[in-house]
Amino acid sequence: MALSKAITFVKRATTEIAFRKECYNCQSRQELIDKIGFDEIEFDDAINMQLVKCQTYEEAEVYQQIRMWFLSL
Repeated sequence: MALSKAITFVKRATTEIAFRKECYNCQSRQELIDKIGFDEIEFDDAINMQLVKCQTYEEAEVYQQIRMWFLSL
């Protein structure tokens, strides 16, 4: 169940600017993780699942950027 939350988070983060701005309201990455309901391992799994589906370098780059953005929170 938490993995599906992580996948949804990744998909929203790639398309919704307002959602990413909401994420900045959290004081830390851990607070965001607690609020959304998954852990960092599940986030990595969600990113990796999306990377496997990519057919171009540009598609993969988007998910790598989301990974870096998440780690910088």
